[in-house]
Amino acid sequence: ICKTIVGGHGVVRNDQATGAYCLPRPHLSFTWAAGWSFAKCHFERNVPNDPFLEGMFDGEEFSRMIRLWTHGYDVYTPHRPVVFHDYTHGRVWQQGRESTWNGNPPGLPYALKRYWSLVDKQGAEKVELGPYGLGTQRSIDQYIDFAGIDPRTSKFLDNDKCGKLKYIPFEEDPNKIHAIMPTYPTKLPGNQSQAHLEPPPDIEDKYVSYAHEMITIEKDQEPTISHERQKQEFGSPPKALWSDLTRKVSEERTKRRQRRKQTQHENSSKNNNNNNEKSTTTGTKGGGDTVSWTETMLAVILTCGVFYVGKELYSTFMETKK
Repeated sequence: ICKTIVGGHGVVRNDQATGAYCLPRPHLSFTWAAGWSFAKCHFERNVPNDPFLEGMFDGEEFSRMIRLWTHGYDVYTPHRPVVFHDYTHGRVWQQGRESTWNGNPPGLPYALKRYWSLVDKQGAEKVELGPYGLGTQRSIDQYIDFAGIDPRTSKFLDNDKCGKLKYIPFEEDPNKIHAIMPTYPTKLPGNQSQAHLEPPPDIEDKYVSYAHEMITIEKDQEPTISHERQKQEFGSPPKALWSDLTRKVSEERTKRRQRRKQTQHENSSKNNNNNNEKSTTTGTKGGGDTVSWTETMLAVILTCGVFYVGKELYSTFMETKK
């Protein structure tokens, strides 16, 4: 993720992620993604998720990015893709669910007030953020210079920052390593999951079918990174753990090639048979092109017309000579 856009309600949000692979090293980033985040545990203690952002989709990740950056944390985008998210829309099981992204739950107005308070938007109503505010290691003005984005106005000051960011130093606070997690409210807004009290749900067969469908679609597509390059990037797998898997992959790859060749041979045979049948039923003319009955009848009519015109011209000529 290397770009941001202005999302709903005028807040800044991450743009859609794009794949980066075989880069020499991870790149410094000015965005943070909730679906792909790894850090030391004190990150969660010092910059916990704001539980009062009920129903906030656009701006939720960006607001946490500003918080963690001002607390002295830096974000790096991986130099190769490892995990992917399927953003395919329109599947049967998604009906009735995607509209919740664009909904307006009761807590959204307050969540927006918290966002505008965090970025210090002029003229906006401010609320107390408690432990979910900015840090003191770096300022929001420094972030604006660093990222080229002004969240207070949702304006982009420099759109050419990807891969060109420069690290902004700050004074370390050793006490943050041993920080205590702030107390969460006893009643959270929205619907709180009770996963620790409820038994895990059964997996329905249709979801297994959808997963299998994805495998079916992708199975014949070759990876964008060659096998040799992957070995250089990731290293060879330990033989003691992966020998059976690599053998199965090799066998499947061989079977896939054989099936592809068999399919090509069958298609070629069908095409030859279809051409032979057309030649037999419709007849041929020089060069092997087929001739239809319509073309034959037109040729006969044209020939007769030529003879008739010739006869009339000859008769006229003989009468004029007499």
